[in-house]
Amino acid sequence: MDDRLSELRQAVVEALEASRTASQVYDGEGRLRWVSPQLLELADADDSAELGYGLHVDEGLELPLWAGMLSEAARRELRDDLQRHLAGGDDPAPVWVSPVELNLAQRRRPVGMLGVTVRAADGTLAGTALVFAPLLPARVLALVSEGDEAMFTRMADLTEPRRRPAAVVFADIDSSGPLSRLLPTPAYFELIRRFTTTFDDLVASHGGIVGKHAGDGASAFFLATDDGHPAESDTAAAALAVALAFPAAVRDIVSDLAGQGVGIDLRDCRVNLGVHWGANLYIGQIVTGGRLEVTALGDEVNECARIEHVATGGQTLVSKMVLERLDPDAARDLGIDPMTLTYRVLADLADADRKALRDAGSLAVVDLAGLGTGEA
Repeated sequence: MDDRLSELRQAVVEALEASRTASQVYDGEGRLRWVSPQLLELADADDSAELGYGLHVDEGLELPLWAGMLSEAARRELRDDLQRHLAGGDDPAPVWVSPVELNLAQRRRPVGMLGVTVRAADGTLAGTALVFAPLLPARVLALVSEGDEAMFTRMADLTEPRRRPAAVVFADIDSSGPLSRLLPTPAYFELIRRFTTTFDDLVASHGGIVGKHAGDGASAFFLATDDGHPAESDTAAAALAVALAFPAAVRDIVSDLAGQGVGIDLRDCRVNLGVHWGANLYIGQIVTGGRLEVTALGDEVNECARIEHVATGGQTLVSKMVLERLDPDAARDLGIDPMTLTYRVLADLADADRKALRDAGSLAVVDLAGLGTGEA
């Protein structure tokens, strides 16, 4: 019988692994048998941590990992719930939900703990599965699930703010003020919605992280890592690939809207971009009750904003600092020949304003608008 119960528990473990939930499994005597990788990630731990396999819940919950993740009240409630269901008295419900708070990244986060009692066909207790899930309505979860999972994972890895090298991209619609006045508000909203969605999709598909959006402006960060994976060349290439592809994508948006009768043409909606490199940006999450975003602070972020602000008429201004991080293969793949580029300092560009001159006037930049599209 014990082998059959073990097989039943293993089937539960396999189902939970496939569901990719934050979960754990106890046997019929209340001893911990399995912890999901997702729960370990929530606890910022791995299999090398002391998890308490084989220990009864009373003893295991006092280990540093679980004591740090669950408050004393939450641990007491978990013990009481498990003991009541393990005892089997008064025929407790096979499924129950308890709200608990997890201490994650120095924040208390309310979640629902779903408990499931697992029994064999003859009623023998095989174990208990616990699944930790957000206490959110289904429609809110469905909204969250529309995001790009890989990018959300990259954002989750930035729980601890610190300094990182990164490429930065800023994008904005040229002369958006007049355009917003000329178009009906619903049509302008649709333009901005598609502009933002397309930019975010490009960033996600090239391994980046979307930054702040403000009106018709967008930003993104592409992080290099301390161990060289991805390398600086790959990171710079990803940012440049987005910057080079985005203007054509915006032209497609404009053409589609014009085909639907919206009074807009390609000359009315050109995208300006700035691309720069930050060798030591301070990057991390900002989490509030209304948003989760990643932001970066550092002089190079301000400089990139100035580069994009100076760009006009659909320019893609790229700093020398980004381009000189490309290795020959990456440059060739992007259609860039670094030996033929001629840079200009930002201060020499006709529309450079006072802020740009103050913050980034000496930066060397080159316009790559139209590169690879036959319009350069």
